[in-house]
Amino acid sequence: MEGPGDAVRRSAVFGDADLPKLFQFADSAAVSRQQYTLHSARRQLVLLVAAAAFSALPWRLTARHIDFFALLSALLYVAALVFVWQAARHRHKVHWQLHRTAAEFLRSQCWSYAVCGAPFDSGAPDPEGLFAVKANDVLGRLRAIGWRDPRPPGTSFADPDLVTRSMRELRAKALTVRREVYVRDRVMEQRDWYHRRAQESRRAALLWSAVTVSATVAALAGALANAFEWGTSMDVVGLASAAAASSVAWTELRQYQPLVAAHSLVAQELSGMAVTLAKVTSPQGWAAEVETAEAVISPDHTAWLARHGGR
Repeated sequence: MEGPGDAVRRSAVFGDADLPKLFQFADSAAVSRQQYTLHSARRQLVLLVAAAAFSALPWRLTARHIDFFALLSALLYVAALVFVWQAARHRHKVHWQLHRTAAEFLRSQCWSYAVCGAPFDSGAPDPEGLFAVKANDVLGRLRAIGWRDPRPPGTSFADPDLVTRSMRELRAKALTVRREVYVRDRVMEQRDWYHRRAQESRRAALLWSAVTVSATVAALAGALANAFEWGTSMDVVGLASAAAASSVAWTELRQYQPLVAAHSLVAQELSGMAVTLAKVTSPQGWAAEVETAEAVISPDHTAWLARHGGR
C-alpha cells in the first residue's frame, strides 16, 4: 500500500522539505521501490497476456519445422519468468514497505515534535533526547528486519540527525500559530490526500471490474462456441481467461476496493478532527489531540480499516 504522504503538495508553511535528511532518504527510496514493484508486476501481466495471445492465434508462421508464433509465445513466458526472478531476488516490495514505514514514522514524529504533540509536549524535560530514543528504538527494529539504513552500521541517532531548524522554529511559536499550521498543513492536507486517493481507487476499481467481467464473458462465449462447434480455430478461451486472471491479479495487488472504504473513512475522521483541533486551547489538551490525529493518519490505521472493510 502507498503512504499517505506520497505526492502531497508542498505545504505553504511547513512540510516535507522541512523534515530531516533521513526522512528524505526513506521517502525517496519508498517511492522508487514502489514504482519498480508496480512496473514489474504490470510487465509480468502484459507479457503473460501477450504470450497467451500468440499461442491463441489460428495462423502458423513456420520455417524449418519451427512455428515462430509459438516460439515467440515461449520467449514471452521466459521474459515473464525473468521479472518473477528479479522480484524475488531484489525484494522490492519488502523494501518498499520498510522504507515507507520508516518514512511515515519519521514524518509523524517530526510533526509531533514541531507542534508540541505528545509525547513531545511543551512540558517534556528533554524532547529532543526523547525523539532520539524513540527513533533508535523503532528504526533499530526496522533495521533488524531488513530496513536499509543509509548510515554506517551501529550508528545511533542524535539530535542533529532528526531535529531541523524549521522544526525548532515552529515548536517555539505560540500555540495558536502551531495549531493553525498543524490543522492546515498536516490534518487538512492529509484529509485531501485520502479523499483524492479514495476517488482514484473508486474509478480504478470500476475500470478493472469492467475489464474482468468483459474478459470472463468473452471466455464464456468462447467455451460455448467450442462446445457447440460454432467457433473459430483461435483459442479465445485461453486468451480471455489470461486477460481476466491478469485483471484480477492487478486489482488484488492494488487493493482498490478495500482502500476506497478505508481512505473515505480516514478522510471523514480527519475532517472531524480538524474541527476538534481548532477549538483546543490548553497545551495538555493540544498534545493529546495531536497524538490522536497522528494515530488516525498512520498507514497502520488505514491498513487495519482496509483489512476490515472500512468498518
